This record gives sequence, structure tokens and C-alpha cells, in this order.
Amino acid sequence: MPRKAGTSAKAERDQLRDHMRALGCSVPQIAAEMGRRFNLRPRLAWRHALGRSQWKLAQRYNTAHPGARLWDNRVSEFENWPYGGSPPTPRYLAQLAATFGHGCTPAQLVDADDLEHLSPADRCLLTTGHLPAPATTGALDSAIRAPVREHADPGGAVQRGGGDTGVSGGNRRIVRCDTRGRPVREEVMVAAEESAWFHRWSAATNVDDDVLEQMTADVAEFARRYQIDPPAMVFSSLLGPRDDVFTLIAGRQQPRHTTSLYKIAGQLCGLLALATFDLGYPHAANTHARTALHCAEMAGYPPLRAFIRYVQSNMAYWDGRYDEAAGLVESALPDATSGTALLRLASQQARIHAARRESGEVTRALTLAATAPTERTPDEPGILGFDIATATYYASEAHYALGGTHDLDVAVDLAHTAVDELTAEARPKALYVVAARFDLALAHLARGDLEAVREHLAPVLRSTQAEYRTVPGISRAQSLHTLLAQRSDLASDTMTALRDDLAEFCTHSAPTPPRVGAGFP
Repeated sequence: MPRKAGTSAKAERDQLRDHMRALGCSVPQIAAEMGRRFNLRPRLAWRHALGRSQWKLAQRYNTAHPGARLWDNRVSEFENWPYGGSPPTPRYLAQLAATFGHGCTPAQLVDADDLEHLSPADRCLLTTGHLPAPATTGALDSAIRAPVREHADPGGAVQRGGGDTGVSGGNRRIVRCDTRGRPVREEVMVAAEESAWFHRWSAATNVDDDVLEQMTADVAEFARRYQIDPPAMVFSSLLGPRDDVFTLIAGRQQPRHTTSLYKIAGQLCGLLALATFDLGYPHAANTHARTALHCAEMAGYPPLRAFIRYVQSNMAYWDGRYDEAAGLVESALPDATSGTALLRLASQQARIHAARRESGEVTRALTLAATAPTERTPDEPGILGFDIATATYYASEAHYALGGTHDLDVAVDLAHTAVDELTAEARPKALYVVAARFDLALAHLARGDLEAVREHLAPVLRSTQAEYRTVPGISRAQSLHTLLAQRSDLASDTMTALRDDLAEFCTHSAPTPPRVGAGFP
């Protein structure tokens, strides 16, 4: 097939490969024709027969042999030898043959020029499958027939193990020696190269301080946006950064950077747990929370553990599992040593105890909350911290759950305070405002003040967009609807209209992104 004018060598190789494939030829046949037609050495002919560039071959080689560190420039060096470059070892040839596949063997990847320049031991191994020294025959007898198994240590240095060859000693290295018992030159050079690889591997990093600073700032922004944006939007925005930090952790970085990455991963998974639960997927939310707790443990960061335990407790609380919710708070208290963590946990304790009708424990929890620090740390932006206004409506919920004239009066006063503080903010937190207004309406209903119920429900029912109608908000609305239906003493057109509006509110809940509940109930 004469070369056409203006046709590149690569184009001719591609045409030949495609033509022979169309004729049903095998890869070995194509490699042989590539070598004959274009005067290519065996390793190069096989690579072109498969249509792979040097970098693509290196990528496939490293994937096929975990722990290997082959670069495209090394592929070129091994292909050019012995007319430059570096001599390929039998181990490399065995693994290269396995990477090529299609029945390729190491013997097919060398020619007369290679054999002439190889050591007698390597030449014998590649031509006969045996080493000349009987003592080591069993060790590498299978190298010519199948890839030698690699055992990568944490640094990526490769040890040649006996594997299925019957050699005892586990990962003990087998060193080729000359007739005087000294390591041959290639063994010495390979050992030095592997040490250099470990040095480069250990010093390499996929993260630096600037990257971590940016990721930390991103987490802070997500935590702030959580209190403003709809949960579905928050969920979607968190997935990419979560995937990115998981990928970085799987790579190489200094141990101090790994710790920081686990902290960031835990915060992102914690936020995902909150958003997923708000959207109505408790099983998936708990999965995120367990992963977040694992990351907190790996980071050795107590404030994150305290936050995740609160998240788990909150989910148990809304599911009616009050004993479990209380136990989770108790387990988190030892970690609540900074920022607003104690305020959050004590407030959560108060409403859990109130749900269990433990008035004495409610009083103790609220007293603890009243004395807890309220100053946020730098690691508590947005929802990662806890506000006085939020603690106030938690306390309102606790007093409401206890019932009784005094507690209901306190519940109304606290809910009023929470609503006033939350609505006075420059950027009101929609989810919190909804919760506080429902709490206020519930407390007024318990006191029999239907007009006040209507007054405080109107802004919620009229202006709360569907994407902000989360599981806790819907739960409050359903409770209010049930209570209104039971109050025959308050029968009126106003109450009927309120029930209808609440039913409508519950019907249109927050929409769910497609990926949020995949595979989970």
C-alpha cells in the first residue's frame, strides 16, 4: 500500500489498522503487519496496533497495575531502547504484555536487538521462561507467561511477590545476582529508581493551603445559604463540592491537609443530611449523617462531632424517637466545649424532655441553655452555628409541649420574641420564620385565641413558597390542622377556612431534586 502524497505516517497507520480490523485480523496480526510495513520495533508496533498514544498506554498500565507509576516519557524510553532510552525489565515487559492483552506475551515485545543487549539472565528468561540459576528458577518461572503480581507499599514502591509461583517469604524481593553473588546493575538501578519514586510520591500533593482556604470559605457560604435558600437548591449545590473533596481525599496530600479535608467533607455531608431530611428522605439523610460522623472522627474535630450528633438527634426527634434523640444529645455534650454547641444541644434537650413530659428535665435544660455561650467561633458560620432567636423558639416549643396555663403563656411570649427577632433580620431565614410562626399559632390555639391563630398563620400560608415547605414545617402544619379539627368549641367560618388553607399548604411541599432520594425510601 504505497503512501499517498500528503498522508502522514499516523494516518497511514490508522488506515492500516482499520482496514485489517475490517478484514477480521487479530491484534497480533495487526502488530506484525505494523512492524513489517512501517519498520517498527515490537513494543511500538503493538501500541500502534491498539491505537494508543503513549500517555493513554501509561494510564492503562497504571490502572491495570495498582501502585505502578509509569509516565508517557518512560514509555518512550522503553520503546527506544537499545538505541537510547532505558532497558525494560522483564517485570515491565510482563506487565506491559498484560496491559496490551489479546494474548500478548513478553517474548513478543522484544526483538533481536533487544536480546543482544540484555543481560544473559534476562535473555534466558525471555527466550526460555527460565533463569539460568536453578535456585531462582521457580521464583520467576511464570514471569514470561503472566504478569508478575505487584504489591505496592504506601509509597508506591513495588515489591515482587511470589504469589502463585510457590515461593515462600510473602512479599520478599527476589534479587538477580551475578556469578559472584553481587546484585546485577539493573537491580541496583531499579531499587534506586523506586526510592526516588517514593520520594516524589511522598512529596507530591493535590492540595495546598490556598485550596483548603477556598474550600473552607465555600463551606461557610453553603452554611449561610442554607438558612436562606430552599433545601432543594442547597442539596444540588452541595453535591459537586462533596464529590470534589472525596476525590481529593483519595489522592495524595500531607497528613495535616488530609485532616482538613476530612473536616470539610464532614461539614458538607452534615449539610447534605439536613437538606435531605428537610426534603423528606430520612434514610438517605441518616446515611449522609453517618458518613459525616466518620469524617469528623477521621478529622479528630470534636465540634463537628457535636454538630452531627445534633443533626441525628433532630431527625430522631421529628420521627418521634425521643429516647434515641435524647441519647444522641447526651453523647454529644462532652464535645460541646466551644462556640454555640452547648446552646444548641441544651435547647434540643429541652424540647425532647418536653415531648416526654419531663418538666423537671426541661427546666434544667433551659437553665443550661440560658447560661451557655452565645458567641460563634469562626468554624460556625450560618447553620453550623446556633442563634439566640432559634434557641428562643426551641424554648417556646418546649413550654408548649408541657401545656398548662403558665407554660402556654411563656410559649406565646417566647414565640413572639423569636418571630420579631427573625423577621427583623436583613435577610430573614425563611425556614426559621415559618417554624416560629407555626409555634406561635399552636400556642395561641392552645389558649383558645382563634383570632390570634389566624393573624399569625396568614403570613405563613400566604407568602411561604412551596420550596420552603420542609418536613418540619409540614409536620407543624399537620399538627395544627389536626388540633383545629378537634376544637368543636371554636367552630366558625374562620376555623374552617384555616383548616382548608393548612391542608392546601401541606399538599404542596418542597420539590425534590432527581438525585436526592435515589434508591432510598
